[in-house]
Amino acid sequence: MITNKITIDGITTIAELDEAKSKIESDVIQFFRDDEKIPLNKLAKYYLNENLNFLCGSGTSVAIGGKTINKGENPFDPIIAELKAINPPKEHINQLIKFFESDILLEKKFDKINQEYLYYLNNKEDSDSAKEIKSFLDKALKIFVDKYVPFPIEYVSENLGVHELFINKIISRKETLSRPKIFTPNYDLAFENSCEKIGVSYNNGFRGVHMRKFDPDTFHNETYIKQDSAEKGKRIATYLNIYKLHGSISWQYAESINDLYNLKEIQISDTAKKEDFAFDSLMIYPIQTKKSYSLDLPYSELFRNFSKCLTESQNTLVVIGYSFLDEHINDIIRTGLYNPNLTIIIHSFGLVSEESPLFLQTLKNRSVSDNRIIIFEGALVGDFTNIVKYLIPLNSFIPAKETIIETLKELTK
Repeated sequence: MITNKITIDGITTIAELDEAKSKIESDVIQFFRDDEKIPLNKLAKYYLNENLNFLCGSGTSVAIGGKTINKGENPFDPIIAELKAINPPKEHINQLIKFFESDILLEKKFDKINQEYLYYLNNKEDSDSAKEIKSFLDKALKIFVDKYVPFPIEYVSENLGVHELFINKIISRKETLSRPKIFTPNYDLAFENSCEKIGVSYNNGFRGVHMRKFDPDTFHNETYIKQDSAEKGKRIATYLNIYKLHGSISWQYAESINDLYNLKEIQISDTAKKEDFAFDSLMIYPIQTKKSYSLDLPYSELFRNFSKCLTESQNTLVVIGYSFLDEHINDIIRTGLYNPNLTIIIHSFGLVSEESPLFLQTLKNRSVSDNRIIIFEGALVGDFTNIVKYLIPLNSFIPAKETIIETLKELTK
């Protein structure tokens, strides 16, 4: 039996489905149509708020072939073998072996190795050992990219339709509402590729054609279609902003640009392979100490935008596939809750327990007394595909009366 929990308006409801039935689409559809357990009517109003924001973590990339970190597997066996072959063994090498062989979460593993590097560099002033530690850290990070960050050529194409449906649904809002925003720490291009395949314009903070330069001011641009000369242009509704909070596989440092950011966007075709790719992209890897790194340019601009968006009125933040292990993102969400007009809808693939990240536990406990926090827990209500198909409403989900009024207005123009 697959157990799911939904906490809304301070009340937790349990919704269960037999595991065998979870593999039958008709039974899954029936599960999500159970109004007593799945409160679609209550959810709809939050998607109609003036400001609609999404925080999409690595769980949203699983369907296209991405892997979430912290899966319990150890991808570093080649590095461990190389370390053990070093003779004679050294203190810092033994420490690295210990870290790589440990069962700790991948983020903590990288964090400990990074701390070891800083210790030898700053405290022991042993630059040779520090350099050796750094070389193995770089190898580990390269393995991370190879294993967990899919390139377009690796996408499971038949599943990319989920991202396309997601984009189509969130842009189905009325033109009078603010355009939706996607904030993601993911490095892959799933959202960008989906937008391009279905013809949806998006802004990722870069401007230009042949030389794509980073310019965060572009996030504030509006695009209009010119109509009759006597009328004001009509704003394009099918348009959204994508904020890559930790960078992207398409970002590269370019000193030749010679501006504040020295950052350019490169094109990664559907046929590009990782072995032919120069991994000098500007990225923040999943190290817990990255909180301090996130304040550097251009990331400070992206996080500032995220923080600002959560302070706006009539606001909804939908969290999907996010691990709650990034302290900087957590801090922004925590601060955002000071905004009385912010509602947070959290989709967690696992049930929240004592083993869950502490901040997620805090939000779950707070949801009992704070109606602004809505939590969906479980493999069905936390799965990106199910969320897109059954829980995110279309614009047609607007109450019937309002729909009729809007239709009459269009007919009488």
